[in-house]
Amino acid sequence: GRAVYVMYFPTSLRVHAVVVNPFRNKELSPAFLEKQFRDACQTADPLHENLTFHVDYHTSMDAGSKYVQRMLLEYRQQHPGPVIGIIECPKLQAIRESVRALDDFPCVTIPCNARDNNYQALGWQATAGRTSMQRCAASTQWFNERISLARYAHVPLGNFELDWLLFTADVFFSRALHDQQQVLWISDDGIPDLGGTYEGDTCFADEVIQPALTYPGAYRRVSVELKIHHLAVNSLLKSSQVDEMEGGSIGNFENDIPPGPNATETDYNDASLCLPAFQVLKQLIQRCISDAVSSGNVFADAILQHLYRWLCSPRSRLHDPALHRLLHNVMKKVFALLLAEFRKLGANVIFANFSKIIIDTGKVDLPSARAYCDSLLKTLQTRDLFEWIELEPLHYWHSLLFMDQYNYGGIQAKTQNVTSVDSSDGEDDIDIVSSWNIAEYLPKATQDHFVLIVSEFLYVPWKYMKEQVACRAAVRDDTSCTPSITIMAAENLEGQVVDYLRGQIGTYFAEKLLTIVSDILLHFKGKGKSESVGPSNRELDPHLHKGDAALEFIKHICAVLALDQNVQHDILRMRKNLLKLVRVKEFAPEAQFQDPCAAFILPNVICSYCNDCRDLDLCRDSTLQGHEWRCAVPQCGQPYHREEMENALLQIVRQRERLYHLQDLVCVRCRQVKAAHVSEQCNCGGSFRCKEEAPQFLGKMRVFLNVAVSQKFELLQDCVRWILEVR
Repeated sequence: GRAVYVMYFPTSLRVHAVVVNPFRNKELSPAFLEKQFRDACQTADPLHENLTFHVDYHTSMDAGSKYVQRMLLEYRQQHPGPVIGIIECPKLQAIRESVRALDDFPCVTIPCNARDNNYQALGWQATAGRTSMQRCAASTQWFNERISLARYAHVPLGNFELDWLLFTADVFFSRALHDQQQVLWISDDGIPDLGGTYEGDTCFADEVIQPALTYPGAYRRVSVELKIHHLAVNSLLKSSQVDEMEGGSIGNFENDIPPGPNATETDYNDASLCLPAFQVLKQLIQRCISDAVSSGNVFADAILQHLYRWLCSPRSRLHDPALHRLLHNVMKKVFALLLAEFRKLGANVIFANFSKIIIDTGKVDLPSARAYCDSLLKTLQTRDLFEWIELEPLHYWHSLLFMDQYNYGGIQAKTQNVTSVDSSDGEDDIDIVSSWNIAEYLPKATQDHFVLIVSEFLYVPWKYMKEQVACRAAVRDDTSCTPSITIMAAENLEGQVVDYLRGQIGTYFAEKLLTIVSDILLHFKGKGKSESVGPSNRELDPHLHKGDAALEFIKHICAVLALDQNVQHDILRMRKNLLKLVRVKEFAPEAQFQDPCAAFILPNVICSYCNDCRDLDLCRDSTLQGHEWRCAVPQCGQPYHREEMENALLQIVRQRERLYHLQDLVCVRCRQVKAAHVSEQCNCGGSFRCKEEAPQFLGKMRVFLNVAVSQKFELLQDCVRWILEVR
């Protein structure tokens, strides 16, 4: 085997590397380690000047571990005073078993990134040495921060778990509950220990659905993407105001909780039962805000930032689904009020969820859009209901063609130019972004054509509008122009751009698309349908017409271009002519576009290294397709825990199956839910049907089956296959 043991002794000013390599090549040297250590140190420390570096080579793991054991024993004899060991290792249990001297030291563990253990066959020693020096240089700062955390939390240093945020929040919350004479429901499996036996389903992940509002269309004026911070904290602190506005309805969840197989009246009172704990949590967060604001405590601020992650994480010892559901309900109400305030202030919402909002500013140029955005955010900060919500502008778009959050394209202003005062709207200051998930279901030969046409559809009218604005600015400089004429000219500008785009659709785009479709027909002539449709490794919906490549290209490209309502009639006329080439009628079923990818979002997936929390769309997120699921934070890249992901999906499958079997019957005629148990017909004379039909349920199960097959989740695959076979 191969390994690198690195021991950093700050007291004796020594760094000792032990390399286990069965071959004779020696790539590490003390000078190399010293250089890497100095580069990794962010600040100059006089202690680092006197450090000495040593490298020893061994040919077997046993010899290397024995040498490390001997080094630790010698250090213990030379320094009999208080000593603490800091361990950062991908295989913690293995190193403890091989180096028994560690049992003589109190040890704390630094979370390890899985990438630290991935090395190539050649040159691995230099990579391992560089990584180890970076970790050694950062260990002192980490240890000092952990000491500060222990003092703030009043918890012994060695008692912290790897996810210190969840552990510290649990400790604070348990103390607050104990002070209020409340019984703790501490549990290790994410199911609150409320006493007695709980025979209901333990799954909660699929009950809380994150709201997402989408308004597809073409937005030719400047749009801005805003990131939402502290929505959970603000909702918790402002819950009393929301309760007053709603007439005391926060604890009312009778319509939100699905009935279980043994449902009783107490099952519907979870929200009211957890209201005392909700109030205790509110007081705890108020104290954290006081610590963060008054003394600038970074740990209190971190707890505030990760409040929602802590509440929704089953790994929390005080995880309570009812408490999570209660806060989520308040968050939805505050979120709805926030969007209403945006609309009241004149903003047009394009897309919104709990993490971000995209709005259309209605401004033509970037400086005006930035000024409008700043004014909008300042106005929102004056609203007492949104006191703790922070909105951060992330991206500005000169033009945006938006279908949903995984299918959009636009002309994006570069970040460095957005923040500058004298930024211009030149072509060097923009990026044309194309993020179309539906394009991945087209044949490889047509995907480039799709992206090119959509990009030109965005760029051509934007460039024309820029030229018109520049011409009018020049005319306005030469001749004195009254403000009223300027306003009228601005109102007519959009109409001129639409007329210009219509002309381009009738000439340039129509001719180009006719040529492309003809080339596609020639290219795929004589090939089977299995070769001409999308990628074979993706199982599309069963209702999707699997026609030839030309037809799929026409459907996809016209569906995207028709998002622009101003030229939709022209696009439909062009679509009719294109369909004639493939001999398909305009209103034929096979000519209708349907999203080829079913969506499924796994909520609140937490990285075990950097504690990042996000929702993953397992079907439409291109970064997850065909790859190992990893954290999306650029500095992290830690693979997600496969067993936890599979268990979460398995719980959701079981929950959906259970809800399918326990669903209500509704009347076909009046849509009322069946109230009587034995009646065969509704009072209105209509017959009953299931609220969720079997094809819909089976379609959802096939989505899980596709995920299980692609990620090789055998247990999930067996469970879903059994459900599909039974049905």
